[in-house]
Amino acid sequence: MAMTVNAPKIWCHQDGHSKYEDFADFNEWFDGAEGTELRVQALVDRLANPSKAFFAGDREAYNLALEMYRIERRNEWLSKDLLLELRGDAHWFERNVARFDQLCDRMEAGDIVPFVGAGISQPGGFPTWKDHLKQQGRTAGLAPVSVDALLAQGLYEEIVDQIEGERGEDVFAQELRDTFGKNGVIPPADYLLAELFSDTLITTNYDRLIEQSFDLGGGKAIEVLTPANILRSPDPAKVTIIKLHGNIQNPTSCILSKNQYAAAYGPDAIDLSLPIPQALDYYFRNSSLLFLGCSLNQDRTIRVFEAIKAKAKLAGADLPQHFSIEQFSADETDLIGRNEYLLRLGITPIWFPAGEFGFIDGILSLARNELLYRRQ
Repeated sequence: MAMTVNAPKIWCHQDGHSKYEDFADFNEWFDGAEGTELRVQALVDRLANPSKAFFAGDREAYNLALEMYRIERRNEWLSKDLLLELRGDAHWFERNVARFDQLCDRMEAGDIVPFVGAGISQPGGFPTWKDHLKQQGRTAGLAPVSVDALLAQGLYEEIVDQIEGERGEDVFAQELRDTFGKNGVIPPADYLLAELFSDTLITTNYDRLIEQSFDLGGGKAIEVLTPANILRSPDPAKVTIIKLHGNIQNPTSCILSKNQYAAAYGPDAIDLSLPIPQALDYYFRNSSLLFLGCSLNQDRTIRVFEAIKAKAKLAGADLPQHFSIEQFSADETDLIGRNEYLLRLGITPIWFPAGEFGFIDGILSLARNELLYRRQ
């Protein structure tokens, strides 16, 4: 008769101890300078791994400290103090908390599809499209005053047309390749996207930061869809990255000029039968989009969403709740107007201080930790 040998018990598999790894941010804080007082109170300050000893030795006290830390981080990244300063009450902070929890509900359900704009790529060393067009204008020899005037009017496509008309497509394509073809420094937000989302991501960016984040942040297999194959059924075994306006590896096929945008979206009104509007229509109706680093002003994609919303209203159909992580103005009148504009599009904004783009990383980290906390 063969002897039965019991497998050795591993600390992390007993009594829920594997949960310790879920609270890495808190553990790092507890073990660092800010957690000194709490470590002393818990009598673990002189141990090699204070947070692990605290977790194993007094789980109730650990959970209490974790809850306090969680509340402090929510207050910090959801801008409690800054929003209180804005009007002297908790009105906008309470909106932020409610909307953040709604976002986490949709993330927990697996409904969220990130929609990534140029603001996410800036920390990685890439310019905004506005700044890139200034660089393009200089390479093409356009008068800076003329370029600035067109940019001020939002006539970005006209600048592209002017450069290609005067210097040719090859000049524009090479400048595009020079700027966006390099490997950038992957910002924290891109790593968080690779950690949090493993189905589909949509981007208007030409750079490869999202692809790099999946290559280096977990090695998940990806497939890239571009305007040429955007309606192809995605591979369920891979992460789908939809490069809405093209891929830098083939810059001449990128959607850049006024004529190219007209062909892709419709010459006058938005044509929902074209491939890019069709794809956007599908995700706007069947997923909850999370807009990150997007201006969400009167560009072509916004006009698509307006057309989809109008079509749904006529049909009496409900659309999913969408979200954006948005800068807020110190002027409450501006904030009220921006809030209304986005909600009319079906997009629920979560606010962060203007120019403080690290808050996007903080809110994504907060969402990750919230989902881990809910799994306790």
